[in-house]
Amino acid sequence: MKIVDVNLFPFSAKRVYSTVTAALGGVAHKEGGYAFSDFAIIELTSDTGIKGYGEVSDIPETMTMPNGQNFTIEHLETYLANQLIGKDPFQIEELLQAYPEKNMVDIRPDGSMLDIVSCGVDNALLDLIGKTLNVPVYNLFGGKKKDKIWVSWVVYIRDIKYLEAEIAEKVKEGFDAFKLKVGIDPKQDEERLRILRETAGEKAVIKLDANSGWTFDEAVENLKRLEKYNPAGIETPIPFLDVEGKAKLKGRIGMPILEHVHTLEFALELLKHDAVDVFNISAAQAGGVFKARKILALAESAGKPCLLGSTVECGLGTASQLHLSAGSSLVTWPSDLIGPKMYVNDMLNAPHAWDQNRLLVPDGAGFGVEVDPQYLQKGI
Repeated sequence: MKIVDVNLFPFSAKRVYSTVTAALGGVAHKEGGYAFSDFAIIELTSDTGIKGYGEVSDIPETMTMPNGQNFTIEHLETYLANQLIGKDPFQIEELLQAYPEKNMVDIRPDGSMLDIVSCGVDNALLDLIGKTLNVPVYNLFGGKKKDKIWVSWVVYIRDIKYLEAEIAEKVKEGFDAFKLKVGIDPKQDEERLRILRETAGEKAVIKLDANSGWTFDEAVENLKRLEKYNPAGIETPIPFLDVEGKAKLKGRIGMPILEHVHTLEFALELLKHDAVDVFNISAAQAGGVFKARKILALAESAGKPCLLGSTVECGLGTASQLHLSAGSSLVTWPSDLIGPKMYVNDMLNAPHAWDQNRLLVPDGAGFGVEVDPQYLQKGI
C-alpha cells in the first residue's frame, strides 16, 4: 500500500472562555490568554482509496517552516506531500524519524516542547492503517484495557468572580477531579484553591499546575501554605528543565510532583534523579501515539503512574489520546482531555461521548471518529 495524496485543511476552534496560564518567571504565557486555537486537518489517501485523518493541534503564531519561511497550511501541505507521497504508511517508525523538525515545534519559554506536526502525521498514519485493517488503533498496540478515561476539568487563571459558577457547573456534570492553574499571584492562587475545594467538596481530586511559574523557594513557601486544602499533587512547580531542583523539592513538600515527559531521554533523566512521582504524557508533546507509547512503556517498567496531558486538542486529537490511554494500565491519574468541552465548535461530525467525567474510548476502524465533510474543502 502506498500514500498517493496528501491534503491539509485549516480549522479554527473558539474556546468557551479565554484561557490564561503562567509561564517562566511567574508571568502570563500570553497577556489576555487564548480565545481561539488554530488547527490543521491532515488527510492521507492510499492507493486503495482509503483515507486517514490526523490533527495538528493548537498551532502557535511563532511556527515557521524548516526553510524559515512563514508557516501556512499550503506550505505545510507541500512539505508533507514531498515526505509522504509514494511511501508505505505501515513504515510508520521510519516516516516519523523526520521529526521533530526544530522550526515546526511549539517551544515554550521554560523549554517544554510540543511536537504537533509529528503528532498530526502519526495520527493520520495510524488512522489510515487502522481503517485499512478494519481495526481500532488500540488493537494495533495490544488491545483495550479500559472503555472510559477519567478526566480532570482544567480551571484556568481568570477573574475569581467566575470561579464558583464554573466549578459548580462541572460538579453538576459529574466531575470529581480538577486541575487548577496557578503560578502568577500567590494570594489569588490560595483564594481560588479555597473556593475550588469548598465548591467541589472534600473528596474531589485537585491537581495544581504552576507551569514553571515559581522559583524553588517560592514553590516551597506556596505549597506549604496550600497544603491545608489537600491538593493531590503539583505539576511543573519550578522551571520544567530543572530536574535536580525537582528532586530536591520532593524532600521539602508533602505532595506528589507531576511533570510533562516528552522524550525517552527526558524520562530517563527524571528517573535517574528520582525527580517526580507522576509522568504527564501526551501525544502532542511526544510527537504522536507511536512515540508516546514508548514513554508509557518506560514508565510502566519503572512503576511510575501516569496521566495524559493535553494541548487542548479538538476531536481528532482527543480520539488519538483516548486510544493511547486505553491500552495502558498505568494511566491511573485523571487526565486533562477537556478539548471536547473547552471548544464551542469541533471538526467531528458527532461529538465524543461522556459518562459524567469519563470520556468513552471510540470503537470502530482507525480512531473510530469521522471528520465533518464540510471541513474537508479547500478555500473555506
